[in-house]
Amino acid sequence: MSLITEVRFAHEDGALADTLTALPDLSVDIVREASTAPNRSDCFFRFDHPHPEVVRPALESDHTVSTAERVSAADDQHLWKIAFTAETTLLAPVVTKRGGVVLDARSALPNTEPRGWRERWFFPDDDGIQGIWHHARAADFEFDVLDLSRQLQPDVPHVEMDPVTDEQRRALLTAYELGYFEEPRETSLEELAAALDLSPSAVNGRLRRGLKSLIGTALTVDTEVGSGRTDGQSQTEPESYQYR
Repeated sequence: MSLITEVRFAHEDGALADTLTALPDLSVDIVREASTAPNRSDCFFRFDHPHPEVVRPALESDHTVSTAERVSAADDQHLWKIAFTAETTLLAPVVTKRGGVVLDARSALPNTEPRGWRERWFFPDDDGIQGIWHHARAADFEFDVLDLSRQLQPDVPHVEMDPVTDEQRRALLTAYELGYFEEPRETSLEELAAALDLSPSAVNGRLRRGLKSLIGTALTVDTEVGSGRTDGQSQTEPESYQYR
């Protein structure tokens, strides 16, 4: 029985521990999770802060950060490539070792103490999350399981960790930032195309394909088998468990 679990965790030597503590208003998203590429030592992060100029000094003084480089080639000024020190305590490699996949990762909410990370993981069975719990407890993590969603259909052919292409992601993020998805829209398709230096038809195609991929990954739930239910809903465990 496959399992998708949402967790919240923190560690004094966890990724960006000093930065998250120093900047309580900072929100961070991992753009591309590198845990399935063992030879990769860096990750891409997008930072959202009302005063982005404070991010660089915070990263420079963070004891978990080995190198931090702003991705200047990207339109998004808040995109950084970061490599962590050898002493940084990470859970993503443990998830991979246990046969899981990190579906998404972002910083915990600002009012969460201690600051840490909120992630969604996929495991083919229950053994993975149990192993992570034991590991986290032994390594002195603050570790909460927020949600456990079980999929009764045993065969999950593929879990797409990054369902959209780089081009689709750029189009979607630019559209979001310029207010294309607001009601009423704050920018037109033609203005969005000009910002992306593409034709309106090309932008429209990237948006449609990107949204289709995201919806297919995030909202499609396998129909339950053998339970007499065909509404596609998954069974969910109680809201929160605390493993500390």
